[in-house]
This record gives sequence, C-alpha cells and structure tokens, in this order.
Amino acid sequence: MYQLVEEGLINPIIPAELIGDIEDFGQPFLGFVEKRIRTRKTQRHHSPVRTPIHVEKLGHIAQNLVELGVASPANYPWYEMDSWVANAFMSYLACVLGSLPEVNSVPITNEESCFQVLGAGGYKQYARLDSHRRVILEDLFPFPMGDIDIPSIIKFKQKHGAQLDRFRNKIEGLCVDLSVIAESDLREQRSQAITQELREEIDDISSRLRESWGEVVFLDILPILGASDSFVNVLQGDHTISSGLGSLSLPAAIVSYLGRRRDRNSLLNRPLAYGALLHRHFSKTTAQTKRDT
Repeated sequence: MYQLVEEGLINPIIPAELIGDIEDFGQPFLGFVEKRIRTRKTQRHHSPVRTPIHVEKLGHIAQNLVELGVASPANYPWYEMDSWVANAFMSYLACVLGSLPEVNSVPITNEESCFQVLGAGGYKQYARLDSHRRVILEDLFPFPMGDIDIPSIIKFKQKHGAQLDRFRNKIEGLCVDLSVIAESDLREQRSQAITQELREEIDDISSRLRESWGEVVFLDILPILGASDSFVNVLQGDHTISSGLGSLSLPAAIVSYLGRRRDRNSLLNRPLAYGALLHRHFSKTTAQTKRDT
C-alpha cells in the first residue's frame, strides 16, 4: 500500500473529515438497508458472517444500523456489520466521497461482491465478459512470482500505452464474441481455440521483435560519415539509390537500419504487440531477480 501511495496511484483520505459536511449523508443508505431488510430475498440470504467497519467511516448512522439489527459495537473504534451491509456501505461511501470536488475520484474495488452491489442490472453481463477475460488473460500471462515492482509496471504502461489500447480492444472484442455463444461446449472449444491463436501470434511477434532488436548493429565501419536529414529521407524513398550502394558502405547500413526500424514499428502496431512486450518485460525482470538471488 505504501508503494502505491508513493507512486501517486492512491491518495489517502480521512472519511471523518469529509462526511460531516455532507448534508443527509446517511439517509439514502439507511433507506436502502430498510428496503432490503423488508424483502424476502435478504431474509433468506441473511448470514451471521460479519465485517468490521471503523466508526469514523460511519458518522452518525452507526446507531441507526444497530437499531436495524445489522450492526453491533465491537472493541472501540470498530463496529461489526452484516457482510452484505458492510459491502454495500463501503461501495456507497466510496461513491459519495469520490463525487466531492476535493476528492474527484472514481471508486474501484478488488471485491466482486462490492462491484455486484454497484453493477445493478448490468452485473450479469459484466460477469460473463469478465469470466472470458480471466480465462484468456490468465492463460496468456501467468502472474509474476515474487514481489511486484510497481514503479517498473507504471513505467512499462506509460511507455507502451498505445499498444495497450489496441491490445485491450482486441481482447474485449473476443470476449464479446464468446459471450454470445449459447452452448457451453461450443463456447469452451472456441475459447480454447482463441487462446491458442493469441498465444501463437504473440510468440510470432516476440520472435520477430527479438530478431529486429538484435540485427540493427553497425560493425566494421571505420569512417563515421555525417548524413543530413534530407540525405536520410532520400535513402528511405529512392530504392534505385540504395540498390546501387555497396553492402559495406555506411549509406547501405543506414538504409538497412531504416528498413528494419519500419518493420519493427509495423510489428508494434499489431493488436497483440502489447502481449509480446509484456512477456519480454517480465522475462527480463525474472532473469534479473534470479541473478540477484
């Protein structure tokens, strides 16, 4: 958590300093709880499982929740709350605080139960897509072992943001295609085929990128001749000039380099290039970790 704060990914806030100034902060949430309690569905799923919530997050509604029978005081400063209420409250709190101008943030969660509360009618569609997304991504990209280098990941995503957008669009489109297949057996077969196709294309891009990174080397060139931008542009566009140059001349080397750079850029524009770059990044990170240990 400290590293996330240090890198500016998380800005800590103190709810008690903010909710006191929000008019009728708890009334909509109390209305939600009362309505849910009245439904048979909530009664049927009522569970003794409880979650601790800090009193500073609850404000003045703590006693109301106790009176409703869904919370009770624990060792101060904690209250224990029915888990379904606790999940709903933390989701509610995150949305309310995020909407304040001084916070201005989008709520996120790593708990599916909290997202389900917010997802309402769209949750089922999200769940279908997410199940396909998990299968594809977890098969293609095993989670890195050991400590996660947050700064390295941030730097990687900033550097390859264009490739990430194309990669995400590709994966999301495939997940949508899978979600419309009604028969589970056919859907599973198609999912396996998609994963295999993606893996093969990523391997192909990785192999060709390795070749292009390793080939662009200037060797055995004694006189280093200066070339203006206009000269380089001529070499790029005039194949008759480049074809007449000797293989050991500096201009020929420049032409060769520019051609390989164009090939590499073409590879990086493919939707699955991000996957190849990610494999390369984590393979280097893993190798470095092994050397350090």
